Amino acid sequence: MTSVFSVRRCAALALLGCASLFAAGGGVAAQGRVRIIDIISYEQLGAHVGKEVVVRTKLGSRRTGTLVRYTRTALRLRLGARDGGVELDIPSSSVRDIEVATETDTTPGVDSAQKN
Repeated sequence: MTSVFSVRRCAALALLGCASLFAAGGGVAAQGRVRIIDIISYEQLGAHVGKEVVVRTKLGSRRTGTLVRYTRTALRLRLGARDGGVELDIPSSSVRDIEVATETDTTPGVDSAQKN
């Protein structure tokens, strides 16, 4: 059975590949950094304090902000200036899933597994 997470990731990578191809005019892929969205579990939040996350709740709301802290019972987000810049506590029991953006370097480089 294919998980929703792997389907989303494959779709994102496929779209990224198409965008790279179009940006380069159909030739070599564009160089630079690519932003990939990963869905993580609540327990994995400790490694992402200080980073921007997107929290979707079981009630259907979606909040984007900087993860200020998290405990077993709640997390705290600092919302962006557009949303008032306030800090918002979200109970762990209401969290459906969490998205974290990571950047990957797409600059062609030397392959680390060189032939002898």
